[in-house]
Amino acid sequence: MLADLPRLFAANTPDDSILVSRRRLAELLEEKEKQERELREAREEIRRLREERARSREKHSALRAALDRLRTSLSVLGTDAKTAASVGVPSSRVFFRQSPPPDTKRRPTGGQPGHPGTTRPRPTPNAPPRILDLKECPKCAHDLGAPADSWQRPVTDLPAPGLEIFDLVVLRYKCPGCGARVHAPIPEAYRGEFGPRLKAFVAELRVLGMPFEKIAELLRMRHDLEVSVASLIAMEEGVAESLDTTYRELGEELRDAKRTPHAEGDETGMPVGGRMEWLWVGTSPTLTVYQIQEGRGGDEAATMWAGYRGKLTHDGLDAYNSVREAGHQMDLVHANRWLQKVEASHGIRPRGLLKKEEPTYLRAGRPPEEFLRFAAGVRARLRKEVRWTERYPKASGAARARRYRRAVRSMGRFLTRAWRDPDAVRIADELGQRLETLFTFVRDPGTSWNSNEAEREVRVVVVHRKISGGRRTEQGARVLERLLTVWRTCAKREHRFWEIVSGRLGALPQPGLGPPSARPAS
Repeated sequence: MLADLPRLFAANTPDDSILVSRRRLAELLEEKEKQERELREAREEIRRLREERARSREKHSALRAALDRLRTSLSVLGTDAKTAASVGVPSSRVFFRQSPPPDTKRRPTGGQPGHPGTTRPRPTPNAPPRILDLKECPKCAHDLGAPADSWQRPVTDLPAPGLEIFDLVVLRYKCPGCGARVHAPIPEAYRGEFGPRLKAFVAELRVLGMPFEKIAELLRMRHDLEVSVASLIAMEEGVAESLDTTYRELGEELRDAKRTPHAEGDETGMPVGGRMEWLWVGTSPTLTVYQIQEGRGGDEAATMWAGYRGKLTHDGLDAYNSVREAGHQMDLVHANRWLQKVEASHGIRPRGLLKKEEPTYLRAGRPPEEFLRFAAGVRARLRKEVRWTERYPKASGAARARRYRRAVRSMGRFLTRAWRDPDAVRIADELGQRLETLFTFVRDPGTSWNSNEAEREVRVVVVHRKISGGRRTEQGARVLERLLTVWRTCAKREHRFWEIVSGRLGALPQPGLGPPSARPAS
């Protein structure tokens, strides 16, 4: 072994190899394994970091897309209460809250100058009075004797909860002519085990958005009445059956230009049976009609407004072009929203239509000068005609026709300018296609330049959809459109929905919606 030591320290060996001891070789092998292990761990860490970076990029892209949607959404467009009101956004949906104004600029509380008073009318008592008396003085305990005077005020309260239970007696007869046993037809009001007022009450709670389970719980807690969900569903369907004729009559009235010369239309999604359908709404100052259809195209619009020859205000959806016999007016608020959407994408506070104001920049950057000139020109022309119709509501037909032609020519020349901004070019093309429908309200008195009323009626359905999530069956969709139509029409005509439903339930059965409801099981 000692003889091998010189070979360990030799500079060169015949085969150019370096001789090491076994101990050193083991250390080298161990170090090699350690380095390989560290290399594998490093590669695994690199792979993990790359995957995490890819996920972060996807998440960043999704967040950026969501931010862009929020910046251009209707909620963000209502950056303050005034802007929200001008574009139809409820004040509760204002996205950015502003600090309150100083006390010197705040509007005083109570009724404002120029507005009529809104005092609650004094009710007439229809029950015995409740008398509060006193026997002894609360200070010295002396006997008070007879009262010196009194004062009184009416108090409104609910009657004690209770149920009216009665027997329904159906008289039967034996015909002396044919010998058959006959009896009077039973109206929907007295089908099953529940009467008309209870059915009308259930229908009223349903149009307000209350689920069947909550209605059953309310009846059990307040009236000690056990009613199953199946019975409540049967009641709702029975009420809809009794309102079928009324629903058809309201639809005919909406599409009759003599009775409804001016109307507004809108549409929104409505899930039915797990797939998205569309609820169409037509409204006027005296009625509202809902209709659920499969799509949002021209065929559905033609079905909703079949034969209508009046003036129809809508949001400019191409489907309304199928309503060929009507006069069209595009909602100018929607046209302004196209401008607001672009302004929000550039970091500019969206501006209303009726108030002239300079742009407010919410972030640093280069402002789109050409688009701002385009938006100012469009708004100025639309605002000018709205103000003119407000200033001269009784203008003659000839004056209105001249004003209409002048407004169309002015807007047409403005839109056909050589715009280079892509957003200006796109919106100019959209407005150019609808040029004839931008100023119909100038020519035809009574035509609304906005569809705010239709959007308010759509909002009723949106709230109902958020609570219930839609309808499970087509039958449920038919029930919903009838109940909502009669309910909203009663509100506009200042009728009590409960009384109207109770009266219709007492009528004889009418064909239309479907077969009579099955006997509800308690």
